[in-house]
Amino acid sequence: MIFSSKTLSQDRMSICEGCKHFRKGSRTCGTPIKGNNIKVNKKPYKLCGCFMDIKTTLRFARCPLDKWIDLQITHKEYLEVKDLLDNIESSNSISGVEQQQVKHYSKKYLGIEVSSSSCIPCVKRNIDRLKQIIEEYEK
Repeated sequence: MIFSSKTLSQDRMSICEGCKHFRKGSRTCGTPIKGNNIKVNKKPYKLCGCFMDIKTTLRFARCPLDKWIDLQITHKEYLEVKDLLDNIESSNSISGVEQQQVKHYSKKYLGIEVSSSSCIPCVKRNIDRLKQIIEEYEK
């Protein structure tokens, strides 16, 4: 499959839109098509110049500044998240500890702060987002 999940694409786009190198007018990473040479902490990088509305949907795509790296999950972490989701699903409830784990993984892989909440739709949405990360990993 060539395309990323809708959630991953949206999460990537959110990171791009918050980046100082994102050009809002052209919706590109730096100068359209040609990119730019920049330095970050004295280390040289080449912005890609890609149209990010397209690039963020490509499963194999990478950020030239490695800002998407936290959206990638290791095998060990995959097993941890899968186990967490399986436990929640099998008990049909979520403990305070599990809510904290969902919060931690949401921050790490989605780059979003989620609050511990007893709001059932909120908890379900956070769990569904983690399920999409698992599905993306399993492809």
